[in-house]
This record gives sequence, structure tokens and C-alpha cells, in this order.
Amino acid sequence: MSFSRTTTSSKGPSSVPRPTDRPTVGVIVPAMNSSDFIDQALGSVAMQTRPVDRIVVVDDCSDDDTVRRVERWSEVLPLTLVRNTRRLGVWGARGTGIERLDTDLVCQLDGDDAFLPHHVEAMCDAYDASPGLISPRPLTWTGSGPFVPGTYTKGRLPLPGDQLVQLLAQNYVVVGALYSRALYDKVGGFRKIAYGEEWDLWLRLVAAGAVVSKPADPSYVYRVRASSYAGGFARNEAETEVLGRFLAETRDPRLRRAVKIALLQRTGTDGLPEAHDPLAAPGVDAAVLARAGIGRDHLVYVRRDPDLGWVLAGRDESTGGPATAVIADDGRLVLRMTGGENDYEVTFVEDELLRRDTSSLRDVLRC
Repeated sequence: MSFSRTTTSSKGPSSVPRPTDRPTVGVIVPAMNSSDFIDQALGSVAMQTRPVDRIVVVDDCSDDDTVRRVERWSEVLPLTLVRNTRRLGVWGARGTGIERLDTDLVCQLDGDDAFLPHHVEAMCDAYDASPGLISPRPLTWTGSGPFVPGTYTKGRLPLPGDQLVQLLAQNYVVVGALYSRALYDKVGGFRKIAYGEEWDLWLRLVAAGAVVSKPADPSYVYRVRASSYAGGFARNEAETEVLGRFLAETRDPRLRRAVKIALLQRTGTDGLPEAHDPLAAPGVDAAVLARAGIGRDHLVYVRRDPDLGWVLAGRDESTGGPATAVIADDGRLVLRMTGGENDYEVTFVEDELLRRDTSSLRDVLRC
């Protein structure tokens, strides 16, 4: 059953000459009640130094005049407007948009964000240099005042062999990414997820062999606003859905370890699929407890995890506050955290690739 109606502009793909050996590129724009922003988004596409071959805007049952505003751009852009007859959410809108594209490459743009004029050219040049998953360098904007460079930890990419493990620790790929349509189809496209549908896709693209790279300069304008879709979620809890799904689908020991450490850093032992095992408590060696810094009488969670070793949670013997620790089977301290109630501070992590960076694009403007 179809949940959308499609209108395609009379303007075909751009007539601007381009090398015939370069892949075609299309832009997808999910929009829901985006009338205050959509003209800026589409205007930024119209200004590109490398014109796009197709742009698909998916209106996800807006209650405002988003559709009317989009339709006005049909004489300027090679635009397809898809109107969902049932609200599908961001994952469904993105997937619906890509279904309507017939280009080699997919470039994402949210309805409240914008491209700088050289964005598509810079992203395609980066893809030509290293075909894979291209993450833009972002600028943040509140809608007034200057753009703020997104200079934060995620601006630095890990080495290719470490990219998937660190991507499990944190999503360092910016939403306005570019990737191959063929690889997107190969990994199954967007899946139904309440929050983090793009992170779920990035993980599967990188697991399938895509290398993440970036253009040299910032070119994607990320609008920060309190009423955005992402602002409606408790981030730590919401991200466990993506991680839990990845954990269920992988048998790689290194990746399973990375996922579980990522879950612990978000929601503590509540995020692990295995429950507290009270029968395991008597078997915890005194040396393990000493490494964890948690007294036997103060344990509230203990489990011998097949991927991690001993996972312990309880009262810190030094401070009396809550603490969580992972001790490998050979006695190594793997992870130690203090705090609780989804507010955890990592005081030690054996592998720094697994340390979660809690900053986000929103945090850039709070500094």
C-alpha cells in the first residue's frame, strides 16, 4: 500500500555541462512543518556551484504551508515533491525520498538546514578521492548571527581500521552525508527507528566496507533550535535502540564488546541485555572487587558477561557514590564509571577508542 503522492517538476536534470564520467548526485530533503526554513534549504541547493541532478522533498504530513513553498521551486530545481498521506517519521521520509531518486549518489539535507554554495562540489570531490561515506564539516547556526564552526571532537576522524568501533561509541558522521545509492541498497536502507536512523545506517555502511572521510572545508549549515525533532528525545535512552539492534546482529567479539561498553556509558547496566545475576556474586574474586573499587556488600549488579568479563555496579568504597566497572577475565580494568541515573562519568577506559564523546552539535553553541 502506498502512503505518498508524487509530483515531479517539468524542469529536468541540470543542463549545465559536467564530465560524463562523474556520478550523478541527488539530494533528499525530509520536511515536516518546515515552512519557516524550507525556502532557505531549497535556495541553498539552487545556488550550488555543481548543480544537482535531482532533488526529492518528502513532506511528512505538514500542517503548515510547507508544500506550497516547495512547489514554488519546481521551475528552478529538478524537483520531485512527495506528499506522504500518513506520517512516517524521519526514517520513513528519508527512505521514501531515496526510493524516488535515480542518481548514483545520495546527498542528505534536512528541511531546516542549508548548504553553502560549494557543498555539493566539495562532497563529490571528496567522494571521488575516497569513495565511501562522506561526512560534511558543519557550521552551526541558530537562525541569526554568524555561523559557528563545528570544532569539536567529532571533527577528527579515526583511522579506517578503527572507524566502526569508534562509530559505535559515538556518531561522528554529520547528518548531511553523501554516499552511494548502490551501497545504501545493499545494506537495506533506512530502518524504522524512533531516534538515530541515520546512525543506524552509518553503522551498516561502515560495516559493509565504506570508509568515512570529509571534505577539507565546512560546507553544511546545521540549524540548532529547541523545537527540532531530535530535541524531543532523551538522548541516552534513545540511542540504546540503535546499539541494541547492532548487538543483536553481530557476532564479532570486538564489536560486541564495543557495543556493550557504549551501552554502559549511556544507561549503565540498565542498557545491557542481561539482567543482574545474584547467584554470581559469591563467585567474584576479592582481587576483582578491589580492581573495581566496589565492596562485596555494596554490589547491586553483578554478572559474568561472555563479551566483557565481570560487570559490577554498586557503591564506590572511596566516595560512597555509585560506581560501575568492567574487569576482564585476566583481571585487567576495562572500564570504570561514577555516577548514575543516565549521568555517568568515565574515569577510566582501557581503549580510548571506546570512550564516548558526549558533545554534540548542539553543545558547540553552549560553550
